[in-house]
Amino acid sequence: MDKLTRQYIDEWVNGDERAFKKIFDYYLPKLISFSFKSLKNMEDAEELSLNVMLNIWNYQSKIDTIIDFEDYLYGMLRNQVSRHYRKKLLVTAELESVPLQNLGTIDHPEFSVRELQAKYEAALAKLPAKQREIFLLSREEGLSQKQIARQKGLSVHTVNNHITTSLKFLRKEFQEYPEALSMVLVITSATILGG
Repeated sequence: MDKLTRQYIDEWVNGDERAFKKIFDYYLPKLISFSFKSLKNMEDAEELSLNVMLNIWNYQSKIDTIIDFEDYLYGMLRNQVSRHYRKKLLVTAELESVPLQNLGTIDHPEFSVRELQAKYEAALAKLPAKQREIFLLSREEGLSQKQIARQKGLSVHTVNNHITTSLKFLRKEFQEYPEALSMVLVITSATILGG
């Protein structure tokens, strides 16, 4: 973030609403462009980007505690995009009521979503505490590796190692039905975020 943006943030936090308009005008087109690359729908890209700016407006009192405003902004947008995709997945039926074979190619249709989720949670419980914590911050809270590293006082490399090792372990736990793991990860994230 450049000095001018930092100055506008400081002015806005101190009550100058015109400074927020400058922040808004500067970042909104960037956010729309960023989200459009993923969504391929201008209306959705604009809506999610506006949601991010509205959230920023609502967090005015906490903004001065954020170290990297731009990273925070794009992190919020990534979370909005992820939620958007999860909601599309959940829009027609509650996932637990959908037979697995209707969700994609699964070699073990005898397992319900609930059983697979229980297996996932049991596998998570086997991970070392620190590794599990970092994996959950990434997978279920949507934090970037950089954000986790900053929050936990670790290097990005260490965070990446924890996440990679966790995924390898989960793949091993789900080796009998590997196609189900990615579905379980999406379902679990959607459930935690409230769908």
